Amino acid sequence: MGAEKVAVADEIFDRLDADGDGVVVADDYRANAERLLQSYGMGPSSPKGRALIEASLALWERQAEMVDRDHDGRIGREEYREWFTALAEAKAGAGSGTGSGTGSGTEQGPDAPSGAPEVMAVLHAQFTVADRDGDGRMDLHEYTVWRSLRSVPAEMAAASFGVIDADQDGVITWEDFVTAEHHHGFAALWFGP
Repeated sequence: MGAEKVAVADEIFDRLDADGDGVVVADDYRANAERLLQSYGMGPSSPKGRALIEASLALWERQAEMVDRDHDGRIGREEYREWFTALAEAKAGAGSGTGSGTGSGTEQGPDAPSGAPEVMAVLHAQFTVADRDGDGRMDLHEYTVWRSLRSVPAEMAAASFGVIDADQDGVITWEDFVTAEHHHGFAALWFGP
């Protein structure tokens, strides 16, 4: 397993492990979703809050199916590393430019599987939360705030915003986001070209 893949897998795992106990469980996915909601002053029982938590728990169930080899309801760091690396290698062997891997209950890794329904559902719910005025569009400031909550530096957020805003009108919609993911993969969306 390459050191770079291990580092990426560990970074994602550490974001997933909300309580820092060395394993990821459904409660970590919920806690990550609730933390994002709290950052925006929303509660888990709000409509946007319920949508994000439901999407995050659906992602947990899918992750547990794929990663939890011993079916103990917990994903350990080594399980996650092995799975992440196997997906990255399989995707590279298939010749896809989008990479593989996944992220969290509220966040995907730089190589998340293109178009995975659970991943996209979480991202859509996050997008809706981050779109504070509810107009279906995000400007650079809103996008940068959203990404900063996941420790993405402003420069990287600005670069990824530029990739997503293909028509350069200064705002992005969910459709812009989906189109950019399809053409450039998740890495470009999170970290820029």
